[in-house]
Amino acid sequence: MINASVKKFLCAALLILLTSCAACAAYKTTPDELKRMSIFISNFTEAGFFNFDLLTEFPEEEQNDSVGEYEEAKTHLGMPGNLTELVKFGIVHNLINNPKRIAKCTDRKCEAGNLKLDKKFVNESVKKYFDIDISKKDLSIVQDDPSAAFSFDGKFYHFGSDSFKDPDNDTVYYADVQGVTQRGSHLMLAGELYNSKNKTDRPGMFAATVKRIKWQGKSTWAVIDMTTDWVTNSGRD
Repeated sequence: MINASVKKFLCAALLILLTSCAACAAYKTTPDELKRMSIFISNFTEAGFFNFDLLTEFPEEEQNDSVGEYEEAKTHLGMPGNLTELVKFGIVHNLINNPKRIAKCTDRKCEAGNLKLDKKFVNESVKKYFDIDISKKDLSIVQDDPSAAFSFDGKFYHFGSDSFKDPDNDTVYYADVQGVTQRGSHLMLAGELYNSKNKTDRPGMFAATVKRIKWQGKSTWAVIDMTTDWVTNSGRD
């Protein structure tokens, strides 16, 4: 049985897809574009990013919100204290998609693992997918973060091949964008998450807001926020 929070999410998604709000407009897309959008959102889900936004301050109304049985608290990636999460995305994204950028760490400073990644690649990935430039941010926050699954020496991030794996859940999820609507200058994407090893296993639905940006001369998207509701806790215990 679908719980109340998921029903609420499904209703909201349907309202978005039916463009019932005054600020929404129909958006014509093609199967090819839906596929590219799905791949774009999958860059976040495969890295374990399901519930986040780019808010720079803690929203006051969130203090009274309760998190449902199958819901996860939203991470506000724009807040200084969550800079480590943006760096984590940059590392994991490259670990999955750009393995040639990952180098072996051969010196004695490899306390966090035997792999390393130049910070320029992390900065690039964060800029490309979030449109956030972290190259000018105070990275001492990251260096001093005891919760980080990696270390930082000022130039390279150090980690191990298993540093970001969840020992209790190693399932990788991809996104299947099924509907798109336009709200102002932003696009709102909605769809299902599925198990990368079993496309029929679809335990969650998501909604994400994106904006168009230019990246290396080509038009693409940068994410603004994403919300996921899990129909069951089979994948997110």
